[in-house]
Amino acid sequence: MTERRLLIVEDDEAIRKLEAAILTDAGYAFDTVTNGEDALVALRRTRYAAVLLDVGLPDTDGFQLADRIRRDPALGSPYVIYLTAKADVQSVHTGFTTGGVFYLTKPFTRAKLLDVVKAVAEMG
Repeated sequence: MTERRLLIVEDDEAIRKLEAAILTDAGYAFDTVTNGEDALVALRRTRYAAVLLDVGLPDTDGFQLADRIRRDPALGSPYVIYLTAKADVQSVHTGFTTGGVFYLTKPFTRAKLLDVVKAVAEMG
């Protein structure tokens, strides 16, 4: 993956700021949005290497959004990294069947987030 730009889709301000701080310190370029509709707008406007996606968004289910991203080539086919509090077996399974390449649960550590982002960067 030559493009390192990421899209953070997270409605919780504290978590969004934490992700942003971690990624900024590691040298990643990114944009942030707080809901699914804004994510779709951003994905149509910019090509992202990956999307850090929360499942519990105010306007849509993150699983549905990921499935839409996967099925619509106009959205650039970024890798989807779920970053969510939903840790049950069914949610993890749904995460992968809707196109997620990684499934991180909250709370997360700086090291874990960066390991996953780096692994995704090496995938493409």
